[in-house]
Amino acid sequence: MTSQLSSTKNALSVLVLALVIALYLFANSNFFETDRIEWTGLSYLSPEQLDLFVGFTNTNVWRVDTRELCSLMLEHPWVEGAKAAWRWPNRLIVHIKERTPIAQTPTPGGWVFLDRDGGILPPTQTGVLYSLPIVTNCDLASPEQLVAAARLITMIPANLQDLISEWNVANRAFVTRGGTEILMGQPVDLEEKFILLEKILEDLTLRDQQATRIDLRVPKSPVISIL
Repeated sequence: MTSQLSSTKNALSVLVLALVIALYLFANSNFFETDRIEWTGLSYLSPEQLDLFVGFTNTNVWRVDTRELCSLMLEHPWVEGAKAAWRWPNRLIVHIKERTPIAQTPTPGGWVFLDRDGGILPPTQTGVLYSLPIVTNCDLASPEQLVAAARLITMIPANLQDLISEWNVANRAFVTRGGTEILMGQPVDLEEKFILLEKILEDLTLRDQQATRIDLRVPKSPVISIL
């Protein structure tokens, strides 16, 4: 009886060992290998840019540390957040939350972008984004200027955003897509100035007139130069 029990235990041990080895071999087989990451959530970046940043090579998905991968993605200047997921059998999906550019500015090396916190975002493969206002005469080495420009641009009322084409830091002036210069002056009473600007533009539209310059530096005494 003892001999039979011992034989049974040995047989079970061999079976368990064989099962473990089979699972190990299966988990490390080509069935779970992938040669790419599936990127989602991209508007400004391209999958090729992120592939190059990660340096991803053909690998077994079981060996990918998703936390480490997400931490690496946060080092990319355009990435605000990242979540990685595995899908059977060998799909590795990474959802990217990009930083949102609010303006663009030309540099000798090409166009760079400004986010709402005043951070600089490097060029993407798409290049210039024509829907964004351009920031000119800005010292990109000055965090104060960048933050101030970002704050001002984010305060532009929604119904005026498509109208503004440029913010000139040196002149403290907006330029509309129609060529009207809007002098804002010191960064004070901005909400009052924007409300006043909306009223002035609405009145000019009703009168079918176009201004060459709208001076809001003293909001209680705006000066409007008509074309």
